[in-house]
Amino acid sequence: MSIRTGRVRHLSVVPDIPEADEPAEHGTREGTARGLANLVLRVSIDHTRPSIWRRVRVRSDLLLSELHSVLQIAMGWEDRHLHAFSVRTAGATRRFEMQEILDDEPDDDASSEERVRVDEVLTHPGSVMTYEYDFGDGWTHTIELEHEDSDIDDLRSICLDGARACPPESSGGPSRYNQALDIAADSSDPELLSQWGPTFDPARFEVDAVNRVLHSADVGRTTLAEAVAAAPAIGRLFDRVRPTQVPSLMALLPRCELTVESSVDLPVAEIAMAKLTWFLRKVGDGGAVLTDAGYLKPAFVAAIRDELDWGLGWVGSSSREIDHHQVTDLREAARLLGLTRIAKGRLLRTKLGESLADDPIGMWRHAASRLPLGREAYETDAATLFLISLAASASAVHRNEMLIETVSELGWASEDSGVFDAKFAAQTTMSFLDLIGAHGPSFYFREGVSDSPSWSRRFARDALSS
Repeated sequence: MSIRTGRVRHLSVVPDIPEADEPAEHGTREGTARGLANLVLRVSIDHTRPSIWRRVRVRSDLLLSELHSVLQIAMGWEDRHLHAFSVRTAGATRRFEMQEILDDEPDDDASSEERVRVDEVLTHPGSVMTYEYDFGDGWTHTIELEHEDSDIDDLRSICLDGARACPPESSGGPSRYNQALDIAADSSDPELLSQWGPTFDPARFEVDAVNRVLHSADVGRTTLAEAVAAAPAIGRLFDRVRPTQVPSLMALLPRCELTVESSVDLPVAEIAMAKLTWFLRKVGDGGAVLTDAGYLKPAFVAAIRDELDWGLGWVGSSSREIDHHQVTDLREAARLLGLTRIAKGRLLRTKLGESLADDPIGMWRHAASRLPLGREAYETDAATLFLISLAASASAVHRNEMLIETVSELGWASEDSGVFDAKFAAQTTMSFLDLIGAHGPSFYFREGVSDSPSWSRRFARDALSS
């Protein structure tokens, strides 16, 4: 049996990943993070004639709540009414609501606009999203991603082009506004438009005037908005957590430095990914023959013990995989990352595993992109909290205080059991972090708490930003 204390074996819980490379469990971004870009969007007010539209350029990590502010200025609205975003995919509509609406009326089928980036919804040129403003009048806008611009020297929002003035607030919606314009065009009633001010001209649009307002309104982001924009995992967490109820978590976010660009170098990657790359090279092109029970053979287990300096953590002289959690952790990590598979009694490398066996930097980026591990929300929530603690170099006291607050707010643990339940829920991710040494060797061998290596903070930050 396993010698680990308080850790449950997790061998073969999830089916082996097939040969074909699959996307990460939590999204479609590749590498450690989707590259920052500028997105060119065409925004048009539905059912207006002639069409009222704007072309705007925004940064790809803009939150939908921030996009709302840009749209209000670019179109010419005055932000007097409620609004919402929505997107239709796979026959279903997903809504993104104002946070204050969700605070008053929680809706499991809606997400907060403050937790979702534009490029999570508009994923490729041609993607379309709907923006609704003033539910009474019913102004709906179609937002289409026209193309991405890799030039990010200037990430300020800007209006590139457009046509016609924005309808006045409370003008009755598209049908009544169109009707008013039709009547005004009739010489028998030339004064109709005066109800909206003596200078209102439905044909007028001045792009320079819009940009002056846009640039003056660019006042930066809050710490939470910055963290959510940089780390999708944190955005998912705060869909269910109220910031005011988790002060210990909020205090850690700025210390994570999530806006710092990943800069892993080869020596660091070689150290952090040493066990995984060694394992893949050991499996080799021909694979490793397994025992009838499906375990690694004793000679392979002995090689892991001797060549990976795990003798300190070994108890007894057994060379059976079932007696040593280090072997199981290593094998399980390779499987969960899609690096190995089992076929006809052999452990084989996948195509991905073959490509990363001699590429420590690629392995770092791939491993970070797959964290947090877990299929259930409570697993990824708990793992995200531990990654935040690691990225922020939190002390054990601050970490545990944060865990107790946050899992209690999430509603799946009490103050008495919060730390224990969080560790249990995050077990798969914690085991992986132990395996690569991100917690320090003493943590893995249960000889007390040691300082994490300097690179662990960088790895946790890359994982959160995946």
